[in-house]
Amino acid sequence: MSPQHLPVQIAPFRLARQGQVLAGTLELTGMARLAEAVVDVAGDAGVQLQFGIDEQGTHYAKGHLSAQVERVCQRCLQTVTERIESDVALGFVASDEQARKLAPDYEPCMVGSEPIQLADLVEDELILALPIVALHEDACEPFLERLHSEAEQSDRTQDKPNPFAVLAELKGKKQ
Repeated sequence: MSPQHLPVQIAPFRLARQGQVLAGTLELTGMARLAEAVVDVAGDAGVQLQFGIDEQGTHYAKGHLSAQVERVCQRCLQTVTERIESDVALGFVASDEQARKLAPDYEPCMVGSEPIQLADLVEDELILALPIVALHEDACEPFLERLHSEAEQSDRTQDKPNPFAVLAELKGKKQ
């Protein structure tokens, strides 16, 4: 495989037997489930996967996935750019029994006789790698504090007419 061209579908057992390496990028725009968890999925996901068979006969894929997404900071409610990095170690299995026997070093990945969508596999791992809460690394101003300070500043800058001034004028006219 060339560094930029990744297949749409993969046969994991065949790739493992061949000891293949997949390296390149996948567009994030087609990852609908990831898009639901973030504000923006523009850009690409970096994929580096080494397929093989270990000493116990486990067909595996080990590697690294990365992507950059926009999420909402839960402190200030502004967008924050987050870099998702995930080291993966997948053990390909064909049954629940094989999954139970899988070494703890591997996360089971159920595979049937049909090829699997590489983008779906990458999307699953990126979703699992998302931080539970999105926050700016630097201290940001919490939303409520910012809202209160803006309201106070607005109160100070505006010269509000007294709502009872009209009543005072009317009272003065009657007398």
